[in-house]
Amino acid sequence: MTEGSGKAKEIALGDELGDIAIKANGAIIEVHADGSLDVHTTGSIAAYTTSDIDAYTSGAVHLHPAVNDDTKPAAKVGLKPGDRMADGTVYVGISPDTRKAMYATPADAPLTLSFNQAQEYADKLEAHGHRDWRVPTKKELDVLFNNRAAIGGFDETSSLPAGWYWSSSQTSFFNHAWAQRFSDGLQLNRLKRHDSSLRLVR
Repeated sequence: MTEGSGKAKEIALGDELGDIAIKANGAIIEVHADGSLDVHTTGSIAAYTTSDIDAYTSGAVHLHPAVNDDTKPAAKVGLKPGDRMADGTVYVGISPDTRKAMYATPADAPLTLSFNQAQEYADKLEAHGHRDWRVPTKKELDVLFNNRAAIGGFDETSSLPAGWYWSSSQTSFFNHAWAQRFSDGLQLNRLKRHDSSLRLVR
């Protein structure tokens, strides 16, 4: 164990550990084999890196050049639901299922679809440089609903079928799945053969 800059303690673990997770002082840092980080904390983050960072925090995020990197420090970063990414996707918030950042297509699918058609559409879609699109879970769909004004483009008329949106969460009934009405947030079981609107996430 060696003393790093300031009061922080530096612990050298080596370079061939694969993925590891460190929990200390109420924060969790996931260090991946490729050098990227996932940081889960309620405090601020100061990062010195040339790699990628996914930060989940209610505090500030400060990105700086890595040690011995003479490039200029990056500006303070803080995503808000509705922020447009460089690839054209929209940041919608943190997934309550994965606890990771979630991004959506900027618009609904062109047509209303049945539950099975919605799954097929997601599997085949290649958009904004990504092929990992999926139908949001019931909880994730509620995040989209709560941030709908910032995200934009949703049908809030309450009309059938366009005013309802599919989730990927199925119910105990064989032919039913959860959908949500975006006029008021009501979630109900719908027959899978019925059509609903669709907004995909990744």
